Amino acid sequence: MAETVAILMGSNMGDREKNLAGALTRLETVEGLEIVTTSGVYLSEATDMGDQAPAVMNQVVMADYRFSPAELLNALELIEKNLGRTGKGKKLPRTIDLDILLFGRQIVETETLSIPHRELLNRPFAMVPLLQIEPDIIHPVIGKPVAEFLSEEDSSEVMLYKDHVTGNL
Repeated sequence: MAETVAILMGSNMGDREKNLAGALTRLETVEGLEIVTTSGVYLSEATDMGDQAPAVMNQVVMADYRFSPAELLNALELIEKNLGRTGKGKKLPRTIDLDILLFGRQIVETETLSIPHRELLNRPFAMVPLLQIEPDIIHPVIGKPVAEFLSEEDSSEVMLYKDHVTGNL
C-alpha cells in the first residue's frame, strides 16, 4: 500500500532552477514513486551555511510511494549523487538536496533517517511550500497543524520565485 510522502528539494549552487527540474525528472523515474503534486519554487537565504552562501531555491514534491522509507532515502541519495552532490551531511552549498519531510503518518528515527524531518518545524523554507500544497497537514509527532508553527515573520523570509503548482489532484 502506498504512503503519501513529502520531499523537499533544494539547490543553491550552479543553475538552481535547472537542478530542481533535473531532480524532479529523476524522481519521476523512481520505482514505486508516483508524483501527485509539486509546489511553486521558493527562494530564501541559506541557513547555517555562512554569510557568503548563495540563496537557496526550494520546492516540495508530494508523491505516493509503495516501498519503505529507507528505500526512498537510498533513491534520493542516488539522485543527489548523480546530480553532483558532494559533502552529504555538511552545511555547504549544494547542487541538490533531497529531504524526506513526511512519510504518511510514520515516525522513523534511525542513525541515517529522521521522519518527520527533525527540522521541519524550524524551517520556513520547508513549511511554506509544503503548506502551499497541503495547508491543513498535521505533524504526525505533535498532532497539530504544521501551519501553527509558521509565523508571518518567518514566512516573509521565503519569497515565491515561480508559482507553478502542478498535480493530479
